[in-house]
Amino acid sequence: MDKTTERYIQLIKNAQAEYSEEYFAFAIPGFMSKKFIAYCAMKRDLELVIEYIGFLKTSPQNATIKSSLTFSTIALYGKCFTDASKNSYPKLEPNSLFENQDDFLKTHDFLMDLRHQFIAHRGKTESEIGIAFMLLPKKAGDSQSQIRFNQLKQYSFNIQKLTEFENLIKYIISELDKKIQKSGQKLRDGLLDNFTPEQLTLMMMNNAKDNLTKEEE
Repeated sequence: MDKTTERYIQLIKNAQAEYSEEYFAFAIPGFMSKKFIAYCAMKRDLELVIEYIGFLKTSPQNATIKSSLTFSTIALYGKCFTDASKNSYPKLEPNSLFENQDDFLKTHDFLMDLRHQFIAHRGKTESEIGIAFMLLPKKAGDSQSQIRFNQLKQYSFNIQKLTEFENLIKYIISELDKKIQKSGQKLRDGLLDNFTPEQLTLMMMNNAKDNLTKEEE
């Protein structure tokens, strides 16, 4: 059994444990649920980013913790607006999301520039500046010249900037809630319109047998 299949089985078992006592749970085919899954995953990522920002604003951290939370904030935010391929999950579109929201768009562009030039690629950015220089010994007979490197790197942001990020992300989460609700309603209608009661019975997760969730020996 490959790792992906194993994880899908674990998700089914989790759903059984959480919901089967009170609900009939039906598995939804992946081709139907792609958009709904994407929006829910984006919301989970952004809620995690809100937690990161909370730690950065209120808790003292060393440079390693600060940089980890900061880089994760930028990466997870940017993930919502990028896709890996034409057949990948849907992404958020800033032109429609930030229509008549100039302040949010400005903060968004700042974060995406950091994502593209600082986190995902090594581009030209004020958040990561390095220099090379040569050292020549002052005293005759000392060791040979040396080439050295030094760098300034963005490890965190001030409270005002973090608050800007937080407000932007809370706005996006509120817009995602609308998309999730709309997409979920379409999924519900699609299931009831396209599958017979007999077919839905076969998709019922409550009845999944334990031996189907065991690894092959």
